[in-house]
Amino acid sequence: MDDVTARLKCLLLLSVVLIPFEAFATEYYLTLYGGKYSDNKLGHVLLSKPVDFIDAYLGVVALSRGFAFESPAHQWELEAQLGKHYRGQRHWEFNIAALYRWQRFPWQALLRTTLAIGNGLSYATQTPPLEAASQSNVGATRLLNYVVVEMTVAPPEVTAWSLLVRVHHRSGVYGLFDGVEGGSNVIAVGAKFHY
Repeated sequence: MDDVTARLKCLLLLSVVLIPFEAFATEYYLTLYGGKYSDNKLGHVLLSKPVDFIDAYLGVVALSRGFAFESPAHQWELEAQLGKHYRGQRHWEFNIAALYRWQRFPWQALLRTTLAIGNGLSYATQTPPLEAASQSNVGATRLLNYVVVEMTVAPPEVTAWSLLVRVHHRSGVYGLFDGVEGGSNVIAVGAKFHY
């Protein structure tokens, strides 16, 4: 895929986030994060089992928009991402996902915390070499399911930004996507800016 096509796809994904939800809109978020690639299963990563890292990295810029409240403690968001792999892989990645965010925890007065989980689609500009070479995967393809799990924290008096830890997961959903079984994870840290 040439650079012009890649840029057009990125603009298309970002435009979806910018669709007017004025009746429901809450705020925008700009998220920047980077992380290291792991071939471990998502369950192992989330359950804090030992994680084996590979010398490959991902940097992501994401734009999201909150568009509906379940209650003051919960919010839905739509997020579009542009990611660049480097070292072990060198392709671009485009993702779009819907996220559900919990925004209130008992310790909010001490540490403002949110927890989000999301699901969507991930498109790589080439078949990711590390996914294709993985010993825990069966097959690899450009288009896969995308799952995000994120926790943000900030001092209670700070509302313009927060720090985050995120698991960035591509998956074949047990063969649903081109027969791919398995996936890949990037364990990342970054910052989220609120507008």
